[in-house]
Amino acid sequence: MNEESLLEQSALTSLPTSFRVIGIGEATKEVIETVKSYRYDCVSATVLTEPFECIPTDEDKMVIIVAKDNEDHANSIANTFHEAGVLTIGLLDNADLECYDSVVSEASCAEYPDIIKAILQPIVTQGMIAYDFNDLQTTLTDAKHFLLKSVTRCGNERVAESIGFIKSTLTSSLLNKIERLSIFLYFNKEDKQPLVMQEMTGLTDFVSELPESIYVIWAVYPDESIKDEEIKVTILAAGKELENG
Repeated sequence: MNEESLLEQSALTSLPTSFRVIGIGEATKEVIETVKSYRYDCVSATVLTEPFECIPTDEDKMVIIVAKDNEDHANSIANTFHEAGVLTIGLLDNADLECYDSVVSEASCAEYPDIIKAILQPIVTQGMIAYDFNDLQTTLTDAKHFLLKSVTRCGNERVAESIGFIKSTLTSSLLNKIERLSIFLYFNKEDKQPLVMQEMTGLTDFVSELPESIYVIWAVYPDESIKDEEIKVTILAAGKELENG
């Protein structure tokens, strides 16, 4: 085993041992099966059916509660985890905000698998400029609402164009409601057009232009699923007023 592999193995073993994705009811089965297909270390994904009982353990660091119906059961289970000090994230309608740290806004059920992947990927994979569970916790703890936006671009201006698109979606009204913002840039390290430092100017300029009231974290990750010559930029924005954004 080479030095790089040893470093990666060491980093993975230091991750929290339990990130849980819990689907409430059979209607969430497809979402949960998709999450299982990601094969992320330190992540368990299960469908919970009647009697809808689930107790947090000392190993639990984060739980993502997914529901398409059975919202009352989802809220009850979420509250159990939340009161135990577990970072509790909700993907459902009619969430009781007191039971969660943060609940997704502006998302359909069809988007849930991609949202879950966007939350998990930075904390269970290795980045060049990395982001860990503590960063996610800082972004989402007691935020009440969060949203995700992603864009993929290719070509010589791919980073600048991606950032331009993200900026176009962040209206001044929306920016005023964002309290914390995580930004992820993904690229394929086997790309024929390698990501170079000059391209990062668009990202760093964007960060410097954001209101000082927004707490910003950004990270850069290799991702072999990204097509050749493409990059992807994803933002995770959180804030108590985002539901009305």
